[in-house]
Amino acid sequence: MSCAYDRLSEAIADELFGSDQAGSPVYTLADTLALGRIAAGAQLEGDALTAIADVVREKLVLDDLRVAPFRWQAEATRMHRREPLETPPALPLLMVLTLAAENMHADGNLAAHNYYSRLHRLLRVPDNQQHRVEEDYRRHADELWGSLNGWLEAWEGERGIPTAYAIGGHAFIGLPMSQAVMRQHDRSGLHAFFELEGMMPRLRLSPSDMGIAMDSYATKTPSPLTAHLRRLWRVPAARERIVVAACIELEAWNGSGHVAADTGRRVPTTRLLVFLRTFPRRSIEFSLMFSYRSVGPDTARFDLVQGELSVPTVSGPGGSTRLSSVMGVNASSLAGEALSGGLGSDESRPFARRPRRVVPLRWDDLQGAYVEVELIALGEDNLILVRADARLRVEAHLAAHSRPGWRELPGLSGLPEGWLVYEHVQIISATTELIHFDLLPLTPRARTSLSLRGGFVLPGLLRKWSSLEPPEIVALAAGASSLTVRVHEGTRVDPATVVVQADQDGELAVVPLVEHRLVDGEYVVAMFVDGASRPSSTAVLRLRSADSPQFRVEEADLRLVYSPDAGPAWPLRAGAVEGQRFVNGARPVQLAMCRQQKRDVMREFVPRERPRAEIAQRRVRVGMPMTDDSCLVTGMHRFILPPVMPGRPRTQTIAGECTTCGLLRRFAATAWAARRQDQDLAGVSRNVAIPPLPQSNEPDFQVVFDALNHLGHGSYAMFERIAAQIEGSGLFADSFLRRQEIVGHIDVARDDWFRVAEWAVNSATLVPIGPGCWVLIGSRSRILVNQLCELIGEHGQVSESVDAELARIEITGVLPASALLARIGVTVLDESPSLTIAANLPALSEVASKLKRLAVPEYRTAEAWDTNSASWHATNSIHLAGAYRLKNFDALYVIRSADDIEMGTVAIGNAQLVKHIANLWANDPLAGYHSRSGSVVVPLGADLPGLYGRALSLCSGRAPREIVEHRMLHYPSVPRDVANTVFTQLLQ
Repeated sequence: MSCAYDRLSEAIADELFGSDQAGSPVYTLADTLALGRIAAGAQLEGDALTAIADVVREKLVLDDLRVAPFRWQAEATRMHRREPLETPPALPLLMVLTLAAENMHADGNLAAHNYYSRLHRLLRVPDNQQHRVEEDYRRHADELWGSLNGWLEAWEGERGIPTAYAIGGHAFIGLPMSQAVMRQHDRSGLHAFFELEGMMPRLRLSPSDMGIAMDSYATKTPSPLTAHLRRLWRVPAARERIVVAACIELEAWNGSGHVAADTGRRVPTTRLLVFLRTFPRRSIEFSLMFSYRSVGPDTARFDLVQGELSVPTVSGPGGSTRLSSVMGVNASSLAGEALSGGLGSDESRPFARRPRRVVPLRWDDLQGAYVEVELIALGEDNLILVRADARLRVEAHLAAHSRPGWRELPGLSGLPEGWLVYEHVQIISATTELIHFDLLPLTPRARTSLSLRGGFVLPGLLRKWSSLEPPEIVALAAGASSLTVRVHEGTRVDPATVVVQADQDGELAVVPLVEHRLVDGEYVVAMFVDGASRPSSTAVLRLRSADSPQFRVEEADLRLVYSPDAGPAWPLRAGAVEGQRFVNGARPVQLAMCRQQKRDVMREFVPRERPRAEIAQRRVRVGMPMTDDSCLVTGMHRFILPPVMPGRPRTQTIAGECTTCGLLRRFAATAWAARRQDQDLAGVSRNVAIPPLPQSNEPDFQVVFDALNHLGHGSYAMFERIAAQIEGSGLFADSFLRRQEIVGHIDVARDDWFRVAEWAVNSATLVPIGPGCWVLIGSRSRILVNQLCELIGEHGQVSESVDAELARIEITGVLPASALLARIGVTVLDESPSLTIAANLPALSEVASKLKRLAVPEYRTAEAWDTNSASWHATNSIHLAGAYRLKNFDALYVIRSADDIEMGTVAIGNAQLVKHIANLWANDPLAGYHSRSGSVVVPLGADLPGLYGRALSLCSGRAPREIVEHRMLHYPSVPRDVANTVFTQLLQ
């Protein structure tokens, strides 16, 4: 590439696709100011647009009839596939193509010939070469624009979400036209429109339904939509592209950018969050999500009759903030009381929520929870929270309009009295009759829906699923006589790329993709109604697995290690390499085999006495109770309609809002709109066989671990998003992470407060666990397992299983040469690393002395660790040495030595560490040996932390097993010398 062209490419990449665009839809359209910055960055002089076009023109072949005009761009694009992270060479050309399309919008003439005339004028193409340029562009359009999409896909959304897809007619000019609609400042108006319409972030809406929703905002003032979009809305061809761009923006929107639009409606700033728990028992938990961004810890100030109450908050995914913990908050207060207040110390972020009798909650994989929505979404899986006195009408409505498989969840711990919960509610039709106001939230706005339901969602800026557990396609079109669903390989709807096709009579089609075994890659799902040649709705399906990793572990395995040179607490917190000695996964590197003069013999395990019953913590209320005559209690709503202002254009619908609960009902504003509503209320034909929802099976932990291997490393929030698809509790996420860590699959970095900062998968290592038997620790993929099977062949056996929620691969027989295994990225250890790791562990007392200390923090209640019964008990004082659990709205685990009591300080630990330190001080270690089974046993909840536990787990390659009925956790197959070595460090 020439220097000027090279500089121009990088300047465009920095300006239009910089890190500030991460997770947002991005376009190749540059406004006047951006063009100036791009030209300056590329060191171009003169008029920015002219200078940029001249640089692009130099790469065209316009004077040699033997060479195609776009030959250089096409060849450079093919070479770019080898290095997809590099800036695509066609990027300057693509921006010029987009600027030509943007000029078309300026005069409203969107005919194909007008596009090419604009392009020829911009690039100064001679008249006798114009036909050659048009023909060659059509030949390479998909390839050139595909390089942009491929580049953004390779960056996993860190440079933005791709949007270059042809829509409608004129497939080739449709690509630059798709880029010329949305300007940067148009987004804030769209976000305000989404909020006003009660649309949830990452919602998929069909273009037809989005067009209906946008029309009233694009044809009236005041409007959150920009003047630019409202002007283009008057051009039918541009309107189609605006709608598609809005659908893409909504699906990528993370809820950030809250805007208080001047429309007379109160925009909800607070939504209910619901977590369904199965660990350690079936329960439900309520929290709140605020649509404001907070940087770090903050507080939510709730207005109460007796004053103000502050509750800690934390930054949530996307642009949200949530309560940091709700263990001290009354659930019925969150669900059934009027909430108001402000976020932070100033008045700029007020919030409010009014309770409703029927609350639909949509699963949001970004939040890892069910999130309250204004209206239920057609064809999507929902949770429904219902007042008990509305049971009969709600169940009758679900029976008539929901896909079979929904059910009530009775007897849930944590469910407030007077409320019911229904799960797996998937509405597939609307009613044709007048309904009770309570049921309005269960009436979807959409008539057409193409949704990707279920499957295992992989965290990241791009929306993607595991190819081991892909989603189910649910297609709905009210009034249709037949549907066709096609899955196209690649990013274009083309008959030649169809890999899956399903034809269905009626209005509903369900296509389980798991049966088709699709490989990793990009696909377009298209829905065709009544034999149409043009899809009524499309969706991008991205499938990934450990076969297509974001981060190749073997290239940077030393991202996190446990290094003795990092300080006394090194076995508990991984970090960057410090010095030459460390433990990386199952591999001890340059750790001396310390032969201790004397090892204490681990005592035989003796079960602890049963603990006393726990005292329930008093929970505070954060809202204003509803009166007996409120609509929440009576079901009688009072709707207020906005006044009709003279001079304003009439809209199709008028939104009425209940003054008490905020329930929204849209009334027809004209006779034509009323007739249209009657036509729209068409239900799924009852003679169509509606497949029931698939029965939920036990979670597939092979899929879960494959997802971790696809990511390679990440924050704790990313780990939580994976764990939440198995179980929504923070307790499970913490337990599951520690299981992965303790067996050596991942290493975990923690800060001084023992909060997880980062995790990273370790490289694949075969650890011997017995004669002719090895277990694979660390990364793996389907490709790696297949390669192992091929290498071992008839000389051994590779078996896969799930043990204690961990994916396990065991090899028996004879291994091939280590050099052959090294070629596929597998390291083989000659002997078990357990004794070496155990012998280098520091004494537990040394760890305790170096923990972070601070003044005794504020707390509402406290519990002391009883070393005899190995359980927590309520206490009124923390003036004795030992371990404590301090509760405010979350829990803080601390220890206090005699010096701490004298200095008025506490030392910060985690739940496991403080228990073992307290029992060390009591000369009553929690770990004991069970000679009959050859295992180490500890009380349930007192796992050996960090490498203390890994030294035991690597003996068998298994995580410790829970024996809940006996309150025990045991590490199987631990030799006596390893047990004694670890025990010695726990006694010192």
